Amino acid sequence: MSAALDPQLATIVAAMRAHGAPPPFSGTPAEARERMRRAVMAARERTTLPVVASTEDRVAEHQGLRVPVRIYRPVSTEAALPTVVFLHGGGFVLGSVELMDDIARKLCRDVEAVVVSVDYRLAPEHPFPAAHDDALAATRWALGHAEMLGGDPSRVALAGESAGANLAACAALALRGHARPLAAQLLVVPGLDMARDVAAIEARGIDYPMLAPADLREIARLCMGASAHRAAEVPPSPLRAANVAGLPPTLIAVAGHDPLREEGLAYAHRLEAAGVPTRLLRFDDMFHPFFGFFAHSAAAGRAHDAICQALSDRLRRHG
Repeated sequence: MSAALDPQLATIVAAMRAHGAPPPFSGTPAEARERMRRAVMAARERTTLPVVASTEDRVAEHQGLRVPVRIYRPVSTEAALPTVVFLHGGGFVLGSVELMDDIARKLCRDVEAVVVSVDYRLAPEHPFPAAHDDALAATRWALGHAEMLGGDPSRVALAGESAGANLAACAALALRGHARPLAAQLLVVPGLDMARDVAAIEARGIDYPMLAPADLREIARLCMGASAHRAAEVPPSPLRAANVAGLPPTLIAVAGHDPLREEGLAYAHRLEAAGVPTRLLRFDDMFHPFFGFFAHSAAAGRAHDAICQALSDRLRRHG
């Protein structure tokens, strides 16, 4: 970490700790999800949702898998729009299309793209590889329906935050060589190594607000279940892929106060070394879930704006 935590985010962290907020994955999954739902909905009452032209709930179906998605269409005069498949965060256990509605809306509005937000199955009820299977199926569906979605089959991108960035990165690796290649992938605070050495992170002695090393252990336990012995495979650990050449142009956003920061940096370096056009966006004063705090911190809002601008620029770059 090279910068102090943004003061507005620090105030939020201090208030949560003062009220004795439990760790995000404590209790049963149902209890953890309800806590998150209440927190998100309470915050949403104090903000205005980004405006889009329309939303539509559908089912993305591919080879027998039926995955619920919500399609966001922007207010735009562009004849053929890009499409962004968005995979939300939440440690593979928390989150939903509805709870990340504000993030998807802002992506849709600011990138000026059709956004397909994926309601993939959650662990531990649906452990690995269920979420990865859903993410890949929904992305294949979007690639096959690009004309219906945005109109431009050459500009379909993947975007994910945290666990969703893991899903996006794994899907992008699986789709290399697809008849319709992805135009880009956006990985925001990605967790890329499910076999990570959590003890080494703890040994740094750093206070990581909103995502502690103990949370990383819970995520791995709940997500992998009986497949813990597969944690170093790809999926679920794209950082351990033997070869990352041939991936689409990549944007990686990392936060300074995030235990996953080093994984994002390491993946960016691997992609660059493999000749993948890569842009690294560093937000040293942010904590792990800053992408969802754009309405609550001016600095988080600027970071979110910069990420959206970078993706929009990439999708509108020709040649």
